[in-house]
Amino acid sequence: MAQTSVSLPEGELRVARCDMLDKLIAAADGDAALLYLYVLRHGSADGKTAARALHLSQERYERAAFTLNGLVTPAVPPQADKSSDTPQYTADELRRARLDDHKFAGVCATAEGVLGRTLTEAQLRCLLTAYDHLGLSAEAIIELLSYLKGEKGVVRLGDIRREAYLWADMGVVTAQQAQQYLARKASEKPLSEAVYKALGADPAQPAPKEQRVCRFALAHGFPPEAIELAVRRTDKQQGHKSLDYTLGILRRWDEAGVHTVSEITALEPETRAAVGQTPAQPTDPVTLAAWEQDWAARVRSHRRKTEE
Repeated sequence: MAQTSVSLPEGELRVARCDMLDKLIAAADGDAALLYLYVLRHGSADGKTAARALHLSQERYERAAFTLNGLVTPAVPPQADKSSDTPQYTADELRRARLDDHKFAGVCATAEGVLGRTLTEAQLRCLLTAYDHLGLSAEAIIELLSYLKGEKGVVRLGDIRREAYLWADMGVVTAQQAQQYLARKASEKPLSEAVYKALGADPAQPAPKEQRVCRFALAHGFPPEAIELAVRRTDKQQGHKSLDYTLGILRRWDEAGVHTVSEITALEPETRAAVGQTPAQPTDPVTLAAWEQDWAARVRSHRRKTEE
């Protein structure tokens, strides 16, 4: 059988991490791979919008999202356990990269200003990995270094590595994307700090999983009060802190189209006690407005599905 060749047109650049592609290939889940391409293109995935765009049923979308979320892990490789696909640059390669590439030389000069010392071989290797392997432009890395200096004051090698992998995962690889990301992050800072406090996290040093929950909450419009409610629900159901369980609660609420405490308690009356509200009183359906009757029908349907 003759092999059909494929030629892809040129267009706007998006960078996919090889280790993530390897996981998707190993999973052999076409819907998850399609959803990954959608997220890579748009930066995030609103359940209903993405399912409609990808022509997936709600069941297929949820299964794809579950698979994809299971494959996503914090991209922070320990210093002693680097990813197998990360280049092992030699000292000569590091030296030549700095001498021969003026853009990378600019990155190194900026890094020395941020760190306050001459770069070590490990620091130079980290920067070249971000530039050559992860695909961040020199300008994006300079933005990253300046951001870390402003946020932390004293910047460490682990900070640079962690942030570079995070930016690559999010597709923030150009100067324009970096500036847009940092502007959005600055505008969201008061809200993100409130979300971290609701999670019981340190806003100055949130853990990777705490950052993941915070990003989801901000992207889907959950206020801090709703996060607190999800944390209390987690503690009640699990008996201990579980960010994975808390994120699962938020995902279910998002799929149901509820985000504020009032919306959540309307859908789930049993949560009223957790927020100090009085139990709901029975209402005559005849006195309800059309939208209220529709909402009541949705609540009854949700309860039936939950009980099944």
